[in-house]
Amino acid sequence: MKNLNVLIATTSHDQLGNTSQKTGVWLEEIAAPYYRYIASGATVTIASMKGGAIPLDPKSELEEWQTESTKKFATDESALSAINNTLKISQMDASKFDILFFPGGHGPMWDLGDNQDVARLINAFDKEEKPIGLVCHGVAALKGVEKTDGSAFVKGKRLTSFTNTEEEAVGLTTVVPFLLEDALVSEGALFTKSEDWSDYIVTDGNLVTGQNPQSSVSAAQQTLELAPAK
Repeated sequence: MKNLNVLIATTSHDQLGNTSQKTGVWLEEIAAPYYRYIASGATVTIASMKGGAIPLDPKSELEEWQTESTKKFATDESALSAINNTLKISQMDASKFDILFFPGGHGPMWDLGDNQDVARLINAFDKEEKPIGLVCHGVAALKGVEKTDGSAFVKGKRLTSFTNTEEEAVGLTTVVPFLLEDALVSEGALFTKSEDWSDYIVTDGNLVTGQNPQSSVSAAQQTLELAPAK
């Protein structure tokens, strides 16, 4: 087992565009990776844009989306304390962590991309070649990140994310502020995808991206395999 320190960074946004519906982080996408990291012997810290309690997407708490991990999470005092008392992403010191992971849910589409604090973390981890995992809409954290030479971080990188067809399938194409697949491609990403709702991840060096909720465990596991033993 690796004695790793993992930083899970996520959204604080809870409004689904101009609708009256709520959004946030997708429960399974934080719960399943959380337990995969814990099972590996890692220490997990959860941070969010604003700190404090993070919003969970209400739909992700419906019975039809429950898994062994989400059911365990719902009664786990330590896990619940972690998501109700998150630290601020802006205060996180990349040097203290070995893995950076961004779960999805639609919330990240409004507050993780084009953000200097998020970009600082991503570039700091990348400079040290430490694993960066992102899944589903969490890949939005890469939007607008620039390298030291001013070029887009994703330019020339092989990756995936929640796809245009998956967004269409959930009926939110005209609700989200942008289509994530299109945004990544426009910044020069080498985007690939599999069938809708299939477990699919792409690894490019220390960057691991997962297509959708079904890919969250695989993405987390891959970051663990990339992390050096301590």
